[in-house]
Amino acid sequence: MEGDVQNLLTWIRSWGVFAPIASIFLMVLQAIIAPLPSFLIAGANGMVFGVFWGIVISWTGAMAGAAVSYYLATVFGDVVIPKKYKEKQWLKKLEHFNGKHGLMIVLIARLIPIVSFDFISYAAGLTRMRITHFLLGTGIGMFPATVIYTIIGHDFLQLEDYKGRLIILFLLLVLLFVVGLWVRKKYITKNE
Repeated sequence: MEGDVQNLLTWIRSWGVFAPIASIFLMVLQAIIAPLPSFLIAGANGMVFGVFWGIVISWTGAMAGAAVSYYLATVFGDVVIPKKYKEKQWLKKLEHFNGKHGLMIVLIARLIPIVSFDFISYAAGLTRMRITHFLLGTGIGMFPATVIYTIIGHDFLQLEDYKGRLIILFLLLVLLFVVGLWVRKKYITKNE
């Protein structure tokens, strides 16, 4: 794992002035074929670009990756997903929620750090969720985790200087997870 992170850092840095573009491209590639977890890329962005630009680059890359995945699902979903799977209950239920609560579903799902980022994007595209709802829910919902992952990556290099902040960030990540689960249960259960 440590070698993978070091290789990732070396690869991003090797692009010089084009490193931000390379990192954004890597986030898009990750969303499509998932070669490595996006939180590692966000952490690497914190290490390479610092906190502010690391967050900007990570958020931009994640948004681009989500949009590409959504688009691929809308364009190729009918070809890739056989009709028998489209009639499955989970997809019908998702389409039902989508009409009334699409924005909230994406927002809540993005707030929960363990829900697959790519699955949300592909499911939203398959159900033909409004792109504006998808992008708004994605942009707002993934922002807290993106900030936390990027700062953790940045602070990890200077562990002694940022030990207290790292503990707080890990606690915030756990809190984000718990609040996301609570909101999901309360909101989705109430509206079923």
